[in-house]
Amino acid sequence: MVRMIRKAQVDSSDGVRVRAWIASYTAHLAERVPDGGAVTSWMEAYGAYGVVYWMIDAPDLGSLDAYLDSLPSEESYRELLMGGSDLFVSGQTSDLLLKSV
Repeated sequence: MVRMIRKAQVDSSDGVRVRAWIASYTAHLAERVPDGGAVTSWMEAYGAYGVVYWMIDAPDLGSLDAYLDSLPSEESYRELLMGGSDLFVSGQTSDLLLKSV
């Protein structure tokens, strides 16, 4: 099992729009996640304001890589990203990979 953690910093005071976009993005990712995987979204509660995390679980690194490589080829994914591009700080998104022990 592997888990990728995607982190992004919100750059909008429109909380309703931000939460709606996060829900849409999470649902889009979850619909396509490899069998045996899952996608969830989280927001810091007692930390920096507006830091969002997505936990993307996959059975192995190969299936995670194939999944991540396939997303940008989808027009719907690109449109979703463009629709939320003004909601987050540019250059402040990062990914971290964890492997089970």
